[in-house]
Amino acid sequence: MNKNIEKFLAEQGLTVTGDKAYGFLRGYETNVIVNNRDTSSPFRMHISFYATDEQKNRMGSEFNASKIGFLRFQFTPYGVFIGLNGWTLNSLIKKLPEYLDLFFKTIEANGGLNKNYCPVCATQIGGEFPAEEQPSSEQTLVSEGAEEVKPAPAGKPETRRCDVDGYMITMDVGCVDKINAIITADNKAFEEAPNNYVKGFIGAALGGLVGGILTAILYFIGFVSAISAVVAVLLGAFLYQKLGGKPNKMMIVIVSVTSLVFMLLSVVVVYLIATGIAINSEGLEMGVFEAFGLLMSESAEFSRMFWLDFGLVFLFSAIGIGIEIFTLSRQIQRKKNIR
Repeated sequence: MNKNIEKFLAEQGLTVTGDKAYGFLRGYETNVIVNNRDTSSPFRMHISFYATDEQKNRMGSEFNASKIGFLRFQFTPYGVFIGLNGWTLNSLIKKLPEYLDLFFKTIEANGGLNKNYCPVCATQIGGEFPAEEQPSSEQTLVSEGAEEVKPAPAGKPETRRCDVDGYMITMDVGCVDKINAIITADNKAFEEAPNNYVKGFIGAALGGLVGGILTAILYFIGFVSAISAVVAVLLGAFLYQKLGGKPNKMMIVIVSVTSLVFMLLSVVVVYLIATGIAINSEGLEMGVFEAFGLLMSESAEFSRMFWLDFGLVFLFSAIGIGIEIFTLSRQIQRKKNIR
């Protein structure tokens, strides 16, 4: 982690470990992850709180109205994810106090319950609370619109600090069990669903066909690019799922192989078309495939050009497909039980 950011976070009271920081800011459980390789949002944070959908909508409107440059945010079942960037790292660091002040004031003013409440169900979890104790008038005000702010049972409620997508989030144990039960049921239903490989393959083939046509068009105007393979994989994966195929590892294999085959077939088709044009221009009585085979065996120059183009398309297609395999692999990951 950048030393200046590390110093700033430590001064705020967060514990910094490697590229992560954790602790409590303004009474809210807060996680920070700094990833310098992320060109979109190198500074990422998650603030945990309970709020209703209506309250989160109001917060979102105020975040948007703030006009903070490079701001990304997304509400989660546990609070809000915020991504920040700046023209330079130093400019971002200078702005962080102002940004954090705005975020936490907005959350508090619109009813976001702090660390003393479970971010999932709003049950009181912080400190020792007698069973009959109700939230203070101030707490009731900020939680306006919640279904119910539930007082904790006598003694300290049982909580668990869980790793959720790299962020440490404390919640009521009962909520952890319910979330894990839902995840388990969803994963079981997914595993038991039909694979529909045939329907999925049709979608992959349609995507590959579009990519192949794009490859041929680009070749005729003098370009060989990985973009055709990217288009083929993205469209193929979309249509694979749209036609009923299951988004799993097999989908990635089918879409990737099908796309590559269509990319390479496009080279063959281009050369067959060129051969057909040459036959017609010379007035030869010969079939296209026969002429192509003859040229490949008798003309070293023709053969060399074909294999060179074939190899280039293979290389660029492999690069494009490889990039999309990484993206698809992340997209199809199933949720795991939180611990």
